Amino acid sequence: MDHIRLNSLVSSARACIADSKRAGVMRFSRGTEKGRFLLFHAAMSFCSQKVRATLLQRGVAYESNEMLILASRDRDGNLVAAENYSAEYVRLRRSGQVSSVRGLADGYSGMSSVSLCGLDACAVPTLVDLDTGEVIVDSLRICVHIDSAVGGSDPLIPIADQDRQRVFRQLEAVDATPHPGLLYGFHPHRDRRPQVLRDAMKTVYDEKLKTLAALAARHSADPEVVEAYHAKISKESAGRAVQHDVVFQEAIRKATRERLAQLNLDLQQSTTDWLCSNSLSLADIFWAVSLVRLRYLGLAVLWEDLPLVEPYYRMVTSLHSIREEVINATIASMPPSAYLSSETATRAF
Repeated sequence: MDHIRLNSLVSSARACIADSKRAGVMRFSRGTEKGRFLLFHAAMSFCSQKVRATLLQRGVAYESNEMLILASRDRDGNLVAAENYSAEYVRLRRSGQVSSVRGLADGYSGMSSVSLCGLDACAVPTLVDLDTGEVIVDSLRICVHIDSAVGGSDPLIPIADQDRQRVFRQLEAVDATPHPGLLYGFHPHRDRRPQVLRDAMKTVYDEKLKTLAALAARHSADPEVVEAYHAKISKESAGRAVQHDVVFQEAIRKATRERLAQLNLDLQQSTTDWLCSNSLSLADIFWAVSLVRLRYLGLAVLWEDLPLVEPYYRMVTSLHSIREEVINATIASMPPSAYLSSETATRAF
């Protein structure tokens, strides 16, 4: 993309962050590639955690633009839209929409996969690579891009073709796990989410839809932005429709259990402590983020009879990148969970 246009899009999106202390902040300033990457993200966002953990693991400096991704109320009680719903941010994300993406996401599967569901133009994370002029909007592609761009002697994606294929199979498995559905949905019998979170989820869809409708009306002169809002409205309406749907909630737990069972089998077949190769790979980073989120939601019960998953969880959560950008970020940004505490973060290696 032309750098003048790219800088304009970035500046406009950055300006939508209400607190300047969360915008344009350099992280890991002693790291490599300083001045190259800009990240729009949220502390609590599952997909953002994957990207931040990858950046830290690879020792990459970047400009952090942390967004509030839930609606709030002002002093007068008026609803304030999430920062990632701003038209300026939507324009930035849509500029990164590529032909390989399945269009805009307008349905609900409980997953956040861009490759499987399409682009949510109101979601995080978004990575801007100033060197190449690219805007990348898919967390899986972002992590692969970072690893490839940095190079060096400790890549997270192996060079050996067979190991590389194993890694991508695991990345796709995590990408297709219904983490958003598990976060937002009410299970009729086994809902172990923090009570504060459950209470917030009772109104979250109504608040999303109300702010989106107002934004679509406000920006009616911009068809590309309005199209994105209408797709988002369709997606969130579908999500609200299955939030209490017993069949849907059971199905996404079953799907998650099946992926964990496959993980246990893959660990059994691995010849090293790591999942796909002789050293840490991006597959281990992705699974670490997934397992932390599931534990936070009280869903470690899904692997309690899978003997290799818990030891693997303890190993990958001892990584500094996971403790800092996943465990600590979750604890700091989400309601307290009885299933996840700072004690979960053990010795780093």
